[in-house]
Amino acid sequence: MNNEGMEELAESGELTKISVELTVTEVATYDFPITLEVPADVADDIEALKGHVAEHEDLWLDDLPIDGSNDYVAVNERDVDDVKLLPLDKAA
Repeated sequence: MNNEGMEELAESGELTKISVELTVTEVATYDFPITLEVPADVADDIEALKGHVAEHEDLWLDDLPIDGSNDYVAVNERDVDDVKLLPLDKAA
């Protein structure tokens, strides 16, 4: 939440600090350039290539930029699935 949102909350009532554990599900899209070695018969056929890459995740999975550090990730959806209260000293 940005500072403006926090200020609006503070004006509307008393705030208290709590520690929680959030379970969040994200649907993300990663677009990242990579060089792969694939069979010649799938190299020029996009549908065959897509199927080959999907079946052989070992070709690219280690290069997936899961930390988003290279600006190739877009979060398309984010849902809070669960919230658990924690002792205040357990928060990050």
